[in-house]
Amino acid sequence: MTDAAVLAVNWWCQTTQSPWTWTPKIYVGVWIVMAVLLGTYGLAMRRRARTEGLTARDKRAILWFVLGALALWLATDWPLGLLGSGYLLSIHTALYIIYTMAAAPLMLLGIPDWMARRLLGRVRGWSAYRWLVKPWVAAVLLNLALVFTHIPYVVNTFRASQAGSFALDAIWLASGFVGWLPIITPFRGDRVQSPVWKCVYLFVAFGAFPMLPGALITFAAVPLYRVYELAPRFGSWTPEEDQQLAGALMKVGNIPVLWSVICAVFVKSALQQQRDDRRLIQVDETGQRVPVTPPSTAASTAASAAAAPAASTAPGGDAGPPAPTPSVP
Repeated sequence: MTDAAVLAVNWWCQTTQSPWTWTPKIYVGVWIVMAVLLGTYGLAMRRRARTEGLTARDKRAILWFVLGALALWLATDWPLGLLGSGYLLSIHTALYIIYTMAAAPLMLLGIPDWMARRLLGRVRGWSAYRWLVKPWVAAVLLNLALVFTHIPYVVNTFRASQAGSFALDAIWLASGFVGWLPIITPFRGDRVQSPVWKCVYLFVAFGAFPMLPGALITFAAVPLYRVYELAPRFGSWTPEEDQQLAGALMKVGNIPVLWSVICAVFVKSALQQQRDDRRLIQVDETGQRVPVTPPSTAASTAASAAAAPAASTAPGGDAGPPAPTPSVP
């Protein structure tokens, strides 16, 4: 086998008829993609540090992006990437959850507003961004990608080649970015502001709809995906057991992440409300809680009081004309 053939075989994870072994395999395409992502991001941060300096928010963004890239690498490379592409449908579904519920939101959190503004300007993507940041558009596209990438014909066709398997993974990552965009877009003013509507969106987009295809996969009478039905067996799992586990993962596999985020939204909202209340309440000498006049109101009251005597004094310090005395009939 020539070097070129080895490079082609080891470019990206795909379906294989070889029996599973725990011998590590190197996939050149995965490492190149990771190097491009991290290298481009690192250069942008380094240039920013030299010109403007990095804020505390930028430093936290670096941590989020690295964690997201790590999740992406674990889901793409050996062994999970190979197991999901050619052996187990359940791992295939688990990889979808990792892409959309871990890698995509973490990497999106790692993109500061200045970096997103520069990127959208270079690719002329502002129009697309304004469209994708709408919650209903993001929810529809996220779940269309879910359905499309789990149609048996699509899975059997895409997983059979390295290019198709790469395209499937790219669709998952892109749909994850789109799905989380209304909640954690780098531009905070474009985010869904209401905590209640944030939770409603998350439940509908990531929780409610995936239960439908998950139920169809779980209760199917026969294996739906030829690529996993005919694959070499991994352990003692039958294709039916593997498919049932895959359907269950699609229905409830994202629940831990989803409800953790929903709880975090409510806790953050409650803490913010408590801080706002403390700013407007103080305790007097008797121990009673009394409201504090907001600074803007106090300033306007003081300004009005200062303007009142000035209005009754003429320029130059002279008193104005006396008010007319009403005549007595």
